[in-house]
Amino acid sequence: MRTDSKGYMTIEASVIIPVVIIGIFVCLFGLILIYERASVSAAEYRALYTIPLNSIRNKEVQAYLEAQDYTGTVVLGSASVESSASGSKASCEGQVCLFGSSSVSGSREIDVRVDRLRRWQFYGDTYEKYGD
Repeated sequence: MRTDSKGYMTIEASVIIPVVIIGIFVCLFGLILIYERASVSAAEYRALYTIPLNSIRNKEVQAYLEAQDYTGTVVLGSASVESSASGSKASCEGQVCLFGSSSVSGSREIDVRVDRLRRWQFYGDTYEKYGD
């Protein structure tokens, strides 16, 4: 048995282990970025789809959307969200800053035919049974 080839494990460990550790950190940073974007996106859609009917009727959708907290679940980075409402469309445009800047956006049509069709699909002909 030869004993002159004992150093190959040291060289492999000094090259492979740092590459594996760097790969793990890159994966963790990617998962953190995905979490940050998803949390801001979820907050945007929660705000867009929970607009009170009184705010829609009184044309106060913009004020309602601006009063929402979109960055409550952001852990490491920072986020900023701008909301707008015009006519029958409400939208939120956000930026998540973590290792760079990434945009997140969501929009919804308010009180138009699509919403009425969805209500009709959910409730069917209950109006005919219990109508005024």
